[in-house]
Amino acid sequence: MANELTATEVKRALDACGVPEGAPLAIAASGGPDSLCLVLLASEIANVVCLTVDHGLRPEASAEAGALGALMADQGIDFHKLTWQGEKPSSNVQSEARIARYRLMNDWCRANGIEYLLTAHHQDDQAETLLLRLARGSGVYGLAAMAPTSRVPGSGGQVTLVRPLLDVPKARLVATLRARELNWLEDPSNKAEQFDRVKVRAFLENPPLEGLRADRLAATAARLRRTRDALEYYENQWLAENVETRDDGTLVFDPANFDSVPQEIALRATASMCRWASGERYVPRMEKLERAVLAMRESGFSGLTLYGVQFIPVPEGRVLVTRELRAAQGRMPLVNHTVWDNRFEISAKGDIAGLEIGPLGQEGWNSALKVWPEIRQSSLPHAAKVVLPTIFDGQQIVAIPHLEVAQGRGNDVSLSLKSHDWPKK
Repeated sequence: MANELTATEVKRALDACGVPEGAPLAIAASGGPDSLCLVLLASEIANVVCLTVDHGLRPEASAEAGALGALMADQGIDFHKLTWQGEKPSSNVQSEARIARYRLMNDWCRANGIEYLLTAHHQDDQAETLLLRLARGSGVYGLAAMAPTSRVPGSGGQVTLVRPLLDVPKARLVATLRARELNWLEDPSNKAEQFDRVKVRAFLENPPLEGLRADRLAATAARLRRTRDALEYYENQWLAENVETRDDGTLVFDPANFDSVPQEIALRATASMCRWASGERYVPRMEKLERAVLAMRESGFSGLTLYGVQFIPVPEGRVLVTRELRAAQGRMPLVNHTVWDNRFEISAKGDIAGLEIGPLGQEGWNSALKVWPEIRQSSLPHAAKVVLPTIFDGQQIVAIPHLEVAQGRGNDVSLSLKSHDWPKK
């Protein structure tokens, strides 16, 4: 029978993750045994707040959040329910819900000055993720274990995601709650057989081979994590030495320099360039990356589009990487301290009411030439010009910051690239 987990062990794990003693902690909780155990033990050693998200996907979810809130009140723990508003997806529901969940919790943490968000991912989760990604044909990067700490997506580095229970079997978390005679909530989706993770969980409960135990699979994932960290070290080194980043959101590099590193580094560097130029969290599939790198090394390379990003040949055998126009975010109201296309942070002052930001576009380019004919001298390829962020007042262009032209209220707006850890830390 599994032994209980202690608050002292949680404290030791938090110390190992670099969480300062006395720092306030937010803990993502669903009311299940994993997160509930983490909240209770962490509350014995730190000032914690419990965050739960009502995704609005099940009619019972609101009542379950209420039950969790009542339990937290009984334990004297601060509790907040966050609600996923708006239209819900009809496909890829679990993935989209995860993205929404982290966005809501990140926004709450930033608004309340909390720098550490804890989740209760544990040893069994590591094993399940390894098998799921193995089934999808993932390489080293996908098979590597979850990191104990990472940046919360969309936080700009201000909120750190901490997973202190990665070495702890789920059985110990359940045993801890049973010893305290505490009940937990069960999410019905955890038993819904249409989800792949549920199938993998059932597989691990009765594996066909002795070695396919959760602890051994988690150990394998940890070793692969070390391999991934080594690859990222050399990838970052190549990126820093060979890729020029520009304030207008473009990159420039010489694909001949791919020959100086193993193919895996070239592939991963290309994936990182896609992520940086698109502002997206994920990267293209490996087979698409392989085709792209091969194409860029061929003589007569004429360009390609990958993951909403264009790779365009420019003089001296180099390639310019830019956002694809049709993939960029459309127009949106111009609001100070917001982000456009998940790439540019907006800084605005004065009277900006009614102004919008969006890509320049071909029609916009034609109009801008009439006002500022000097922009024709820009060395940017045309495909990169038409995707530049532009400030509009109705149909009138009032500023194209990266071409250094503005008029009227456009003079009160500036843009800066959002941080995307380039190269990744």
